[in-house]
Amino acid sequence: SHAVAAAAPVPPPARELTQAVRMMPGRAPETVTLPDRVAAPAGQHGLFQPVYRLNVDLGPAPSRIAVYLPGAFDHSRIRINGHVVFDAIREPLPPPPRGAYRLVIAAVPDEFVRPGANEIEVAVATTRGASLSTVWIGPEDVLRPVYLRKRWWQVFAPVVAAALTFALSVCVLLLWARQPRETMYGYFGFGGVLWSLHNVWTVWPEHLLGQPHFMIWWTHGFALFAAPLIMFCVRLAQWRLPRFEQALWLGLVAGPPLLYGADAIGMLARSLDAWRLAWLGAVAVGVYAVGRYALARRDLASVLLLTTGALAFGFGVRDWLVDQDRSDNNPIFLTYFSGLLFFPLVAWMLIDGFVQASRDLERLNADLEQRVATKSAELLAALDAMRAARDDAQAANRAKSSFLAAASHDLRQPMHALGLYMAALRAEPDAAARDDLVERMDASMGALDTLFDALLDISRIDAGAIEPRPIAFAIEPMLRRLAGDFAAQAAEHGLRLSLHIASPARDLNACSDPLLVERILRNLLGNALKYTQDGGVLLACRLRGAGTPQRHWRIEVWDTGPGIPEAEFDHVFEEFYQLGNPERNRAAGLGLGLSIVRRLARLLGHPLSLHSLPGHGSRFGIDLPATEAPAVEPAGVDAIAATPGTLARLGVAVIDDDPDVRDSMTALLTRWGCDVVAGATGEEVLAHAGEQPAQRLHAALVDYQLRGGRSGIEAIRILRSACGEGLPVLLLTGASSAARLAEVKASGHPWLSKPVPAARLRSWLAQAAGRAAA
Repeated sequence: SHAVAAAAPVPPPARELTQAVRMMPGRAPETVTLPDRVAAPAGQHGLFQPVYRLNVDLGPAPSRIAVYLPGAFDHSRIRINGHVVFDAIREPLPPPPRGAYRLVIAAVPDEFVRPGANEIEVAVATTRGASLSTVWIGPEDVLRPVYLRKRWWQVFAPVVAAALTFALSVCVLLLWARQPRETMYGYFGFGGVLWSLHNVWTVWPEHLLGQPHFMIWWTHGFALFAAPLIMFCVRLAQWRLPRFEQALWLGLVAGPPLLYGADAIGMLARSLDAWRLAWLGAVAVGVYAVGRYALARRDLASVLLLTTGALAFGFGVRDWLVDQDRSDNNPIFLTYFSGLLFFPLVAWMLIDGFVQASRDLERLNADLEQRVATKSAELLAALDAMRAARDDAQAANRAKSSFLAAASHDLRQPMHALGLYMAALRAEPDAAARDDLVERMDASMGALDTLFDALLDISRIDAGAIEPRPIAFAIEPMLRRLAGDFAAQAAEHGLRLSLHIASPARDLNACSDPLLVERILRNLLGNALKYTQDGGVLLACRLRGAGTPQRHWRIEVWDTGPGIPEAEFDHVFEEFYQLGNPERNRAAGLGLGLSIVRRLARLLGHPLSLHSLPGHGSRFGIDLPATEAPAVEPAGVDAIAATPGTLARLGVAVIDDDPDVRDSMTALLTRWGCDVVAGATGEEVLAHAGEQPAQRLHAALVDYQLRGGRSGIEAIRILRSACGEGLPVLLLTGASSAARLAEVKASGHPWLSKPVPAARLRSWLAQAAGRAAA
């Protein structure tokens, strides 16, 4: 006998068939209600293949119909009136279907369907118990949307929910990476990541593991994400339960060996149930801790926390009831989506706490800066008393210089990154408000950069890291360039800037280090323009002692400023000493320029003179040896003048072990039109450059100190071995110790100290672009 579905005069668009006749070898046919579950006969070996037959009256000859099985837990074969319309039974039998493969829809050709009564036969093949859901038949355009909706909610939606939870958890892990001591962040992040992966694995259609490995590791996977989340809940509630946490860690380690041992003695099923129950008990502890914490806080976050917890609990109860109802052998569970309630809320709470802590730190830093400013004022007031112990102060100054030399590398790295990011932002067209913000950032960065440059120069001079390289050079071009560079600044202050070079013996050159001489003159000119309110500044040069072995060039900077009392002549060359600026107004300078001038003059061995009359101005002078030797072009990056030109399509390799520096450098160079290949090592850059790096890379910017004890010199050798020895390279370093700088200079490569001004970097790249074009 066959169970026949009742036929209405006009059949509905789609029919759900719940009565079938089940036939099994060695048994009489039996009428069953779908969904049906049947265990394999005792002693069954090989395939267990029950067959279900259903009769349905489809009325007048239908067309374009389909058969839909919403829950096919075993491989099946579907026949309509003896014709096969779907067949997933193979030899040997593959593992049972998972995920989306548990939903089956099969289109039925029109020629297979008869008017009136039709017979549907569904055979299932398994090596264990069989299961079959209800059977739907009707127009394909009606059943396929039903099939697609269920596949979405049962498979793809949980994957999307897991992906969102995964992303939030990774964000929290990044916060934890910034604050490793906040283990609560790490527990939550790892728990969320493992929870997401476990859910994806649950609905994944492919078999990643066979039995019993799948059931052991799927069950233990629950423990893997539950343990860190439980520890997070305990830490969130500010409980201290070290032994409980130790027990959780022990359970994570001991779980797989215990379950595999249970499988070996035939007790895996009971052990899995016991293992789940034990971890549910541990979860209850975490839930209780969070509940107590939320009730104690009584704020919006705690209310939301309790609400989401209640909803997640409701989802679990609903899923349990649906599973127990057994009216659907493949239901849609909502527990997968509970993470979309709990994880965003907790992530928001953690991120908000991190932001609040950052704001508190900013306020603490502001208070500390105020206290430092107060102490600095007190130190300035006590400066007169300290001069009596000048020898001790010089020893302290050497200690200060050593400290700056050791700390400057770590301090300059973030400043270097900030400067390049800022330059990239300024190159991006945007609203006026952003431009104003960029200008403020630029001003602050400029003030910091000026202070660090001055302190680093003092440190390098005192540590003996600056080594003069005297050459014969033409003095007139330098003076004209300096006058041109300071002309705009003089005009801005309403001052006259004049240049006077005595005409006799202009064929004589000066003998000194032109880079250091230019630094001295720049400091003197800047100092003169800063303190001169009206009148002007004169840059003058004349030859003294012509025709004698003692002939020399005298370069002088005159100003019409307030002048300096004679008693203060020595003091003005001391660091941080300024006349008429007791309040330490930064606009009046830092008090370091003349200190650097005196140190550089002593280093070069050039006499430095000062003449001044209060109310009438001052005159600073320096004497340089004269020579008949032909002029030599200065070497080094600092001697490079700005070179106009385009950087479009210039291939630049950037090697730096600091990700922020690489990103900021890439952003800036990309704005300039360069093709940037960045990496932490030379090998990484070559790997990114492709098969022909010599055609893509035209210049390289290389950090000197790389991780793992490697240096930029080694990275340059690697690049040039692949791109040719003519590849232009520029070393960048944040180090300032004498030994380290000696290594950099001994390499023979041009180099710059960080932070590198964007204009100077572009100037060097423009020269590199010119060589590449040639």
